[in-house]
Amino acid sequence: MQGPSTTTPEDCLAPTLAALGDRPRTAIDRLAGLGFRAVQLSASQPGLRPRELDRSGRRDLKTKLSRLAMAPAGLDLWLPEAHLRDPARADRAIATIQAAVELAADLGRVAMSLMLPAREDAVSPITAILDAVVEKALRFGVPLADCAVPPSDRAEVGVGIDPAFWMSHGRNPVEAVRVHADRLRSVRLSDLASTGERMPAGSAEEGRLDLPEYRAALQAQGYDGPVVVDLRGRGDPWGDLEQVERAWGLAGLV
Repeated sequence: MQGPSTTTPEDCLAPTLAALGDRPRTAIDRLAGLGFRAVQLSASQPGLRPRELDRSGRRDLKTKLSRLAMAPAGLDLWLPEAHLRDPARADRAIATIQAAVELAADLGRVAMSLMLPAREDAVSPITAILDAVVEKALRFGVPLADCAVPPSDRAEVGVGIDPAFWMSHGRNPVEAVRVHADRLRSVRLSDLASTGERMPAGSAEEGRLDLPEYRAALQAQGYDGPVVVDLRGRGDPWGDLEQVERAWGLAGLV
């Protein structure tokens, strides 16, 4: 990630498309008009689910992004851990993850962000499930970004840092960046209110994330990938996006 003198906030920020409320392609057009050059996609968003996008649809999406000088920053897939641990739903959950891996590969082998359950003993069902997910990702060349706290200790699995989630577990996301620097596959911008609710980073409300320190930690560790603006659970995502963009730019001037 470069300093503020050589890049603008939009160059490295990737808003979460699914949170913006508009149809995917409408939102992409609007983001491009605002100067954003990357976008975080979701394998759960209507219109972008793997089963809804055939080969032609995936090519069309990539072509549209390229025409707008945009790129997919990564792909989100948030499945409840209970679905992986429930024998009645595990097979379907695995199939969903594997289909998302193929979509991520078709989009340019972008990092896939998800929550992986903790590994247990070698013969447990959950370990077999994790093996299947990791094997699929390796075969398709898709980096996995585990956003769980703590993240997987498997060498084949990268780490995703979601500040709000780390702080909700009593952890410091700035320290997490330093500890997991060599495995970072995705980093996000989010904050946690004093009430324990998620909120945009850099909000006028009182949040817990030290945004300049977070940005400085990413720079110090040499992270040069996109930074995902996580806007989940908000009533005015476009307004929040403008606010985060402004705050991120100011954080780089500190």
